[in-house]
Formats: sequence, C-alpha cells, structure tokens
Amino acid sequence: MQTEYSIAADIGAATTEMADGSPSRGAIVAFGGVTKMYAHRKALDRVSFEIPVGEIVALVGPNGAGKTTMLEIMMGLRRADEGSVSVLNCDPAFDRSYVSRIGVQIQQTKFFGSLTGRDYIRFFERVYPNCLSIDVMLEEFELKKFVDRPLSKISGGERQRIALALAMINDPEFVILDEPTVGLDPIMRREFWNIIRKAHANGRKTLLFSTHHMEEAEALASRVVMLSGGRIVAQGGVAQLVSMAGGDARNLDDAYNIIVSKSVGGGA
Repeated sequence: MQTEYSIAADIGAATTEMADGSPSRGAIVAFGGVTKMYAHRKALDRVSFEIPVGEIVALVGPNGAGKTTMLEIMMGLRRADEGSVSVLNCDPAFDRSYVSRIGVQIQQTKFFGSLTGRDYIRFFERVYPNCLSIDVMLEEFELKKFVDRPLSKISGGERQRIALALAMINDPEFVILDEPTVGLDPIMRREFWNIIRKAHANGRKTLLFSTHHMEEAEALASRVVMLSGGRIVAQGGVAQLVSMAGGDARNLDDAYNIIVSKSVGGGA
C-alpha cells in the first residue's frame, strides 16, 4: 500500500494519509483512519500512519495528545471505535497471536521489592517459549552490578533497566516503550538511551516510544510523529520537521510548538 505524503501549505508540516484509509500489510504497525472516543472526547481522531521494519519512531506531544491511547490499541488493551489497525499483520482487537512477538515497557513497572532482577528474569523465562540467555541479558542491558540485589535496594534507573530487559527477553520483533525514561535524572536518561541504541544497533528490531522529552526524540528517533488533540499534525525526521517549521525553529521543541500553533484547530 502506497503512503502518500503531502505538505500542508498553511503550516508547512508533513502529514500522512493512507490512499484508501486501510493499513498496509507490509508494515510492522499500520493505522488507517483510527478514531477512539472517551465519553464525548476524541482521544484519537482519524489517525493514519505506518511503521516500517527497523525504524525507531518517537511519539511526541503533551498529556492528552493521544500517545498512550495509540500504544494501548497496539497492545490490544483498547479497541478502536473506527478505522483499521494492524500489528505484525494481526488485528489486535481479534487476533492475539502477535503478542509473543512484541515487547512492552509500560510507564511505571511495579516490582516486588524483595525480589531481584534475576528472579524476574527466571520467571519470564518460564513464560516465553524462546528467550535470550541470561548471559546475553546481563551483558546487553548492563545488569551485572545490581541484578542480584533486591529491587527495593536499587535506583530508579536500574529498575527501569530491568524493566527494559524484561520487555526484550523474548527477542521481540517490535518493542513498545511508554515514557521509558520518566522520572530519571539527565545522566541516567542518557545511559538508558545508550542501551536502547545498543538493542537496536543491528536493525533487527522495530522500536516505538512515547516521550515528553523532545531531546530524547532528537537523540534516538529515525522518525518523529507529532500528536496534538488526538491527531497527527506532522511526522518526519528531526531535521525535516525543524526545516518545515520555518526559520524560527532551532530544535524539535520549537518545531512542535510552531507546527501545532499553525495547524487547523491546534494549540501551542
């Protein structure tokens, strides 16, 4: 399915429309005209986009923009009210066979403080039929220094690292990270970025993450999807989006504010 890109003259932003509103079978994820309502509010409003194999895609926008709703629909936790959804060529609302092929790190992972990271790894090894070896896990996610300590005795950044490792223990094709560095200080955030880059280095995995931190999107994403009021107002590479926003945009944060303020019905 061909994805058509158009540049809206009034905002200078790239928007994506599927040719017939239906998802492509070749994409890891495809939304075609997806709408989701909560009471009388549209959390998502006719959203169409695709994620090809091997990309790192960032969803950016403030609280209420629709980021978490999009991720929950991909996970099969919510159903779209309208439109079509495909994740690994499955409709999450009806076909759960894709679940063993994805990995998920939610915003705040709740752990039993008396258990260790190794305890959790051993438990997850029993859940999935095929897992990375524990030696690979310890090396790739840099867990050796704290994996045998009770989780109540390690830092928030170290717990986040355990959560990321558990999200990837089944060697998934597609990884969803919902605000993966929330609550981390700048140093820990950058350490976490390095681990994400390492996990994606060979290009075998497709990663999608949501974030409030534009700097995080700039550092990690090959493509950024900008959300406002449940709609995609622009998407593209970081340099492309900054260029589209015009001369006043110095970075992605500026670009987001300019594009949203100029979009129809948008607000800064």
